[in-house]
Amino acid sequence: MLYHITRVLSRVAGALVWRWTVVGAQHVPRRGGVILASNHQSYLDVLLLGAACPRKIRYVARDTLWKNPAMAWLITDWGAIPIARERPGKDTLRGLLEVAGSGQALALFPEGGRTRSGEVGEMRGGVGFLARKAGVPVVPVAIRGAWKAWPAGSRFPRRGRVRISFGRAVQYDESWEDRDVAADIRRRVLALLDGPDVPRPGPSGDEAACAPRMGEGAA
Repeated sequence: MLYHITRVLSRVAGALVWRWTVVGAQHVPRRGGVILASNHQSYLDVLLLGAACPRKIRYVARDTLWKNPAMAWLITDWGAIPIARERPGKDTLRGLLEVAGSGQALALFPEGGRTRSGEVGEMRGGVGFLARKAGVPVVPVAIRGAWKAWPAGSRFPRRGRVRISFGRAVQYDESWEDRDVAADIRRRVLALLDGPDVPRPGPSGDEAACAPRMGEGAA
């Protein structure tokens, strides 16, 4: 119940306070397991991503957040999954695989933390491992403007303009290395940050032969 209330309030705030724009939400498969892989700009990301996505999302959150009772109650109601940022345990990874493999939508921030500069950092290979092992598509998500609205180190958010762009779903098979999946997702996020109408060169030659398959919602 709290998740849905928070989602409605976040939509209202997104429209009135951050004048948000949501692009490409139709690319999120309406059924089946899926991983949403997003850049991480601020605390707003979790709220606005959940409000923009047409499906309920399960989140990954660092385990230290459960030390605060109020925060623990909130994120547990959201269905957040605790994870040790530097060294996830096998039980945690098994739990994430079960979430994605059971037909739910799992949101990840593969950079591992909020950006300090506004730039998109390198993405960790864990997202590739989960996508391949669970056998589910990945939807790249680009959030722009949230860093200015609530940068790391700032106690309170401020007004601004935020855009959330969902890319086409991509299926990665076992021929991909985890680090290559992470690099490909980062490239797609950067392309979305440029704008949905900005063309990007497609793969050619050997690269085209091993390019990932576009999943449901592909144009």
